[in-house]
Amino acid sequence: MRELQLGNSSNWENIHNENISAIFLPKTGGGYITVPIPEISIAVLLNVFVVAVKISTNVPEGREWKFAGHIKQSVSTGIAFDNSQDASFNRRQPLFLDKINLVFFPKISTSYSISIQVPKWFENAGVAVWRYTGPDYDSDLARIESKIDAL
Repeated sequence: MRELQLGNSSNWENIHNENISAIFLPKTGGGYITVPIPEISIAVLLNVFVVAVKISTNVPEGREWKFAGHIKQSVSTGIAFDNSQDASFNRRQPLFLDKINLVFFPKISTSYSISIQVPKWFENAGVAVWRYTGPDYDSDLARIESKIDAL
């Protein structure tokens, strides 16, 4: 069983805090066209596989929004194509609005990056990301290792 100390606030480090807005282009004859918020790249290379994410936005009066977008993990593969060496997983994890979302990523590389895509109808977004810095202990692995050592 994996054991983490998630409830200890000193085990978390804020690595990204940003407020971002969509772009509003004026239309001929009045009004505007909204250019959606692009994918938000978190400019930190991560080596821990537990993060927490909070997304907020101004919800129009009379609306009830719960969905805040998706987070995805990208790893460097070493395969160079079109000046990119990153591969991203097709499995995106959903995020809930105005909640701290706990995200566990698979341990398939030594480091990775993340990006967040908010819904296209968001006119603004507050994005906060924390990485878990506390102990990450797998008691099942320790039990197996002790049995191997005993042999």
